[in-house]
Amino acid sequence: MTANRRPSVPVGAVYISAPQVCDRYGGRSHMWLVRKLQNDPEFPRPKYFGRLRFFEISKLEAYECICASRPVKKVA
Repeated sequence: MTANRRPSVPVGAVYISAPQVCDRYGGRSHMWLVRKLQNDPEFPRPKYFGRLRFFEISKLEAYECICASRPVKKVA
């Protein structure tokens, strides 16, 4: 039995779909993406083509750089 796999992102792509964004961040759920958009003002906003959401890869990469440069919070 094969797993449900979404097509990989082609080289040179500018946008990726919302399901591909979820895959990019470790197979997160659609609800994770909805909450991320609601609660994180720095997370890149999608562009809509009809009712479909697409995210610019360059903006996602910039967001990842911002997250990587944040100090790690220590739990006591």
